[in-house]
Amino acid sequence: RSTPRGRASLRASTTRWRIPTRRRFSWRDPPATPRVGERWRWLVRLTPLAETRNFDGVDIERLAFRERVHVAGRVLPAKLNSRLALAPASIDTARARIAARIDDSVADPDAAALLVALAVGLTDRMSLDQWRVFNATGTTHLVAISGLHVTMFALVAFALARRLWRRLPLRTSVARETFAGLLGLAAAGGYSLLAGFSVPAQRTWLMLAVFAFARFAARHVGAGQVWSLALCAVLLLDPLAPLAAGFWLSFMAVGVLLLASSAWAWKPGPGARVRAAIRLQIAVMLALAPLTFAVFDSVSIGGLVVNLVAIPFVSLLLVPLVLAGALLALAFPGFDAPFFALAAWAYDASWPALVWAADLPAARWVVSAPTWWFLCALPAVGVGLWRWPGGLRLSAACVALPLLFAPSRMPEPGVVRLRVLDAGRGSAAFVVTATQVLLFDTGDGWSTSGTRIRQFALPALDALGRSAVDMLVLPTLTPDRAAGAARLAHERTLALVRVGGGWPASSLPAERCADSNFRRDGVTFEFLSQGRYCVLRVASGARAILLAGDLDVSAERALLGRLPAGALASDVVVLSRQASSAGSSRQWIEATAPPPSV
Repeated sequence: RSTPRGRASLRASTTRWRIPTRRRFSWRDPPATPRVGERWRWLVRLTPLAETRNFDGVDIERLAFRERVHVAGRVLPAKLNSRLALAPASIDTARARIAARIDDSVADPDAAALLVALAVGLTDRMSLDQWRVFNATGTTHLVAISGLHVTMFALVAFALARRLWRRLPLRTSVARETFAGLLGLAAAGGYSLLAGFSVPAQRTWLMLAVFAFARFAARHVGAGQVWSLALCAVLLLDPLAPLAAGFWLSFMAVGVLLLASSAWAWKPGPGARVRAAIRLQIAVMLALAPLTFAVFDSVSIGGLVVNLVAIPFVSLLLVPLVLAGALLALAFPGFDAPFFALAAWAYDASWPALVWAADLPAARWVVSAPTWWFLCALPAVGVGLWRWPGGLRLSAACVALPLLFAPSRMPEPGVVRLRVLDAGRGSAAFVVTATQVLLFDTGDGWSTSGTRIRQFALPALDALGRSAVDMLVLPTLTPDRAAGAARLAHERTLALVRVGGGWPASSLPAERCADSNFRRDGVTFEFLSQGRYCVLRVASGARAILLAGDLDVSAERALLGRLPAGALASDVVVLSRQASSAGSSRQWIEATAPPPSV
C-alpha cells in the first residue's frame, strides 16, 4: 500500500526464507509511484521500526506490532530498483482505483483526503491541521468509515432488496425478509471489505450478522448477547485488536448506546426523538471520557454540540455522496466526478465552522488524572447511566472530583526539571519549574517543516497537564524551526519566543536573544547570545544545566573568549545532534566540564 508521502507497506518475499513478512519502506522522490498490488525489486537500507523513543505520544513499536509490520527501511537510489509485475485485480486495487478517481475529481488535497477516508478508510493523507480540528471537536470517529456508516449502507441495501424481491420470478421460493436480510448483509460485508475491514467495520458487520441469522432462525437474541458475540468474533479474527484504542472506544460506545436504550423509556414524536438523541450523545460522551483521558490526556468539551450537527451532516449528506461516487468509480468511471465534487463542496462549506469550534479557548480539556481514577470511573459511569436511585447515581458523579483536584505534575519551587526529547535529527528539551514551562528548540531537523512539534513536543506538554508554553527558545533561526514555532502557537498558547539571530516580522510575540537573565520560582535563567546562536544556562542552587543548541566550533571559541573562566561550568550539557556530529572543541569541553552530555 503506497501513499503520496513516499511510504509503502508491502508483503515481501526472499529467496532464503519463505516466512511471510510485512515491511514498511520510505522512498523519497521515486521516479515512478508504486501502485497497490504491484511487485517491485528495491535496494533498501534497513532502519529501526521506531527511530525515536519518548515516554509520550504514539508508541511506534506497539503500532507496528499491532499492524504486524516486521521490518522498516529506506529505498536507496539504484539501477536495481524496478517493477517486476503489475497489480492483479483485488479488493486493494479497487480501493486504489476509487482513491485515484477522487484525486482526479477533487482539486483540494484536504477535501480529497477526507473523501478517500470516507470511501475506502485510508486516513494516511489527512493533514496535521485536519487531525487537530477533528480531535479538538470530538469528530475523529466520523473521519473513517464507522459502524454507523456500515449500518446505514446495510439498511439501504435491505430496503432496495425488499423492492427487488417483488420483481423476482421465483420469489415464492425465498422469503422476502430472508432475501433482503442476506442481500443487505452481503452489501454491508462488501462495504466493510472496501473500508479495509477495520475494527468498527468488523464489529458492526458481525453484530448485523448475528442479528440477521437469529431473525432467520426465529430466535430471540438480546442486544447484550449480540454485542458479546461480536466482541468474541473480533478477538478471534484479530487477537491484537485490543492494542488499538479504536477497539475499546468502538465497543464501549456501542455498549453504552445499548445500555442506555434499554434503561431509558422512549416516547414518540419528533421532539422526543431530538431529546433522546441529545441524551444518547451525553451518555456516550460521559462514558468514553475516562478512556479518552487515559489514551489522549484530554477530552473535547464542545464535542457534544458539534456532534449533534456533524453526525447527521456526515452520515446523511457526505457519506451517501461519497458512496455513490465510489460505486460509479468502479462501474461507470465517467459519471463519478459530480458526486465527488459535490461532496468536496459540502466539506469546504462546513470546514470554517469546524475550525472555529476547534479554536475556541475551551475546546479541549487537558488533565493528568491519577491512574487509580480510571479504574473507578468506568464502573461509576455505568452506575450513573443505569436506572438506579437518584442519590446513588449522583454519588457516582463524585468519582469525577479527582479531575478537578488532580495533583500538579509541576516541580516544587526552587526545583528545575529537565526533560530531553528524542527528536531524531533534531533536538527539543522542556525546562519545567513550579509555574513555568520553557521549550528549548522545536525538534525540527532538515526539511521537517515544523511537523516535529506535534509529534514530540505536544504529547509531552499534554502529559504535564498544561496547554500553554510560557517561552520557546530557538537556538538559531531556520525555516523549519520557524514553521514549528508557528504550529505551536496555532495549536497551543505560546507566550513568548526568543530567537538566536534575527526574526522576520510576524504575529508571534518574539524577541531576539541577547545577553540577559531573569529569576523565576527560585531558578535563574541566563541567556547568552553569540552571533546567530542562542545559549541558555539554567541554575538552581549549586546545580546548573547548559543548553548549547547548534553552536559550531568557531562560535564556541568566540563565546569562551568573552566570558570569564568558569562562567559556563555546568552539571549537564545538552547538545543538538548537529553540534555533536560536528564535534565540540577541547576548550569547550574543559570549560563546561559536564559529567554527562546529552
